[in-house]
Amino acid sequence: MHIFNSLNNMKRILLASAVALMASMVFVGCSDDDKEGTAQVPATGVSLDVTEQTLDIGQTLQLTATPAPVNTTDRVVWRSDKESVATVSETGVVKAVAAGTATVEAVCGTVSASCVVRVIDPYQAYDVISFESSEGLKDINGELLVLGDVEVVGGDAAATHKNVFWGKSYVSSNGQQDQYGSTYIDLPLFGTPDENVWFGSYYSDGGSYKWDTWAGFVLSQNYNTTATSHDYANQFSVYAESGACSTETFAVAYYSYSSMPGYLYTTPTIEFISPRKVAYLYMAPSTLLDTYYKYDSSAVKDRTFSYRITGSLDNASTGTVDVTLVKNGTVEAGWVKVDLSSLGSVDNLTFTPQGIDPLRDFDPAYFCLDHIELVKE
Repeated sequence: MHIFNSLNNMKRILLASAVALMASMVFVGCSDDDKEGTAQVPATGVSLDVTEQTLDIGQTLQLTATPAPVNTTDRVVWRSDKESVATVSETGVVKAVAAGTATVEAVCGTVSASCVVRVIDPYQAYDVISFESSEGLKDINGELLVLGDVEVVGGDAAATHKNVFWGKSYVSSNGQQDQYGSTYIDLPLFGTPDENVWFGSYYSDGGSYKWDTWAGFVLSQNYNTTATSHDYANQFSVYAESGACSTETFAVAYYSYSSMPGYLYTTPTIEFISPRKVAYLYMAPSTLLDTYYKYDSSAVKDRTFSYRITGSLDNASTGTVDVTLVKNGTVEAGWVKVDLSSLGSVDNLTFTPQGIDPLRDFDPAYFCLDHIELVKE
């Protein structure tokens, strides 16, 4: 009896071992089949959307790599041969670090493509206005300009905003009355320390309606790329991660049509006491503009909207440059470097919207301005 039971136990053990062995063989067989089913497709080529670019220190550039064939299993790896001059992220965002030249490569398997990045120091090449506190900007009364908390009164726009400079606090010292009983300012509100370059601004308290309105230029340090609704809480924010070239402060501008006589600075205006040549400046959409086209049901979905920069000298036009901020309902992402060298010497720059009618359309005509580069004299 003991022998019979022992034989039965041995059979059971052998049978279990055999089953386990077969299961493991099946498992291994499945793994081998999976590996054989994943075919490797090596890249035969890769191209970049930009192969040569000049950047200011602090400026960024998004590179896009296109591998071939489209079904390649090789992934794109980015690298810079001089990270002290220009770095590149895992997603192809190049950031200018210091003056010099660097080559940024997109490597895909055994093939690669490159972009030559030349970085210049704009402060060496140009006289730069970037609105930073270190520049010592002055207000209309000759005092150093300081950003702080501001309260906007009236309607949906009512809110308290941090890190803003605008004209409301100048009504008591520089204001005047209009025919509707409102107290307003309409003047060059702030400028450079040498008092040669001035930025116009308009503000009204709305009189008995107690409704703040503004136009022209104000200054801000507010950035928002994550807003999920169209809200006037973002009227002083830029749709970017920072000011242009990684600075903190930038100008926000708003164009307001007015049929009332005597208003000069409801149109964003820069005045030069002595004419200067403007080489470049940077523009970006405000967060309010971006969220309007994304989330407001009244937005025209295929809208193309730009700002026209008009240069003038002694009241005669020197030319125009158009900057598209919205194309077919899609808002420009971040800061755009604008070449104004074709305008020559100017004593006045104005910014007017194109593609919308301010009297009829609801598009918020806001934009942001930064890093104005003047040709050295």
